[in-house]
Amino acid sequence: MTSPPKNQKRTVLIFIVWTLCSLPCPSQSMAEELEVGRDIFYKYCKACHGDQGDGKTFAANVLNPPPKNFTTERSKKELTEQRMIRSITKGRKSTAMMPWQSRLTSEEIRAVARYIRKKLMQTRN
Repeated sequence: MTSPPKNQKRTVLIFIVWTLCSLPCPSQSMAEELEVGRDIFYKYCKACHGDQGDGKTFAANVLNPPPKNFTTERSKKELTEQRMIRSITKGRKSTAMMPWQSRLTSEEIRAVARYIRKKLMQTRN
């Protein structure tokens, strides 16, 4: 069996290096996503859910049911990322939670859900 020509080996090596260098850095990407999520949360969500995500706001006194408290153990168990994305996208029937799909992109919706989960709910994922 003969080995591939030197130029072919070089081309394959260049392609591999280029591919690896083109991949996003996960920590930087996650940090940027959390920053976007934080900005969206403070712009659109904190009025009802509170600075800390605990739902302790003036809105809680006038909304029935009150806004979700993300910091409880029950919320941490019940609210999967997918459920939160669906709730942000489509809203929640019989609550004041409106659908955000016409104002936020799917990437922004995912970013705010991940921000809430990671920073306010303090989940691992």
